[in-house]
Amino acid sequence: MMMVDSLTNWLNAPRNILSVGLSPIQSLASIPSSIGRYFTSTLTSEPDLQIAYDNLRNEYFKLKSETLLLRALEEENQSLRDLLAASERLKEKITLAELMDVNLDRDNHRVSVGRGIRDGVYVGQAVIDDQGVIGQVTEVMPLSSIIVLITDPTHALPVQVERNGLRTVVNGTGSVSLLRVPYLNENSDIIVGDILISSGMGGRFPNGYPVAVVNDVEIIEDEAFIRVTASPIAKLDRSNHVLLLSRQSRADAKKRVEQLISGDE
Repeated sequence: MMMVDSLTNWLNAPRNILSVGLSPIQSLASIPSSIGRYFTSTLTSEPDLQIAYDNLRNEYFKLKSETLLLRALEEENQSLRDLLAASERLKEKITLAELMDVNLDRDNHRVSVGRGIRDGVYVGQAVIDDQGVIGQVTEVMPLSSIIVLITDPTHALPVQVERNGLRTVVNGTGSVSLLRVPYLNENSDIIVGDILISSGMGGRFPNGYPVAVVNDVEIIEDEAFIRVTASPIAKLDRSNHVLLLSRQSRADAKKRVEQLISGDE
């Protein structure tokens, strides 16, 4: 039969008929192996899918954190742009400083900045942000300085009402959102909403810088003075950078630095 099959075509027809008849049997015989390959593929691909899922999840959270960082950087850049815009309007020499530490407890409202003697910073130097007056320098070190905020209970700042020029002072209360305006009698022309600006009296703060807005005026019977409170305009608890103002010439600033280094003052 092998010789006949190899030398003739006589067995082709029977072979085709036989293959058709055996096809269902071959399909049934292949089912176990197909099922085995399916489970094997599933078991081997499941760890790969888990790894891919974990990688995608990690990438998602990484991108999410980068988005948050970009948002913070955008806010900081906007703050710096606001400060730059404010500095362009100033007549005084200005120095940009970044906050290093903040102390806002009840009896002590002070911050430290990364500017000091080497940068020409001096005691009494006025400090603002892009909104208004922050405070003044009270202590200077070679690489840093301490600033007392206008809300510190020991701080007093000469101001005037922008609307009519009425002169007064604002005192800190120990609250970062509240200032007190003392020594005004009931005939004083001051109303809620009045803007208080620096008057320039005392020589520490240049005149004309926004300080606070009046939020309450209360007349108390049998008291000599009315009770007036105001809210600071500057972002005292939100600023990351401040501007140090100076009316000193470069020669005066250099002389001042030499005095501080030599210990003459």
